[in-house]
Amino acid sequence: MTAPRGRVGFTSPIAEKANAKRRRAGVELFATIALAISLVIAATAVSIGMASAQAPLMRVLYRS
Repeated sequence: MTAPRGRVGFTSPIAEKANAKRRRAGVELFATIALAISLVIAATAVSIGMASAQAPLMRVLYRS
């Protein structure tokens, strides 16, 4: 007879909580990094827009 594979029977609730915490920490870290990257992109876009709005050449090009 072969040995059973995988988890058989009941597992400790403590082990399940530890895995859930580890998974949640990874998701929170990913969300924090994604938020920081999006804030940098937004700040860059706003600063480029402000710089082009104040450039004299842009005023001449976009004069209607």
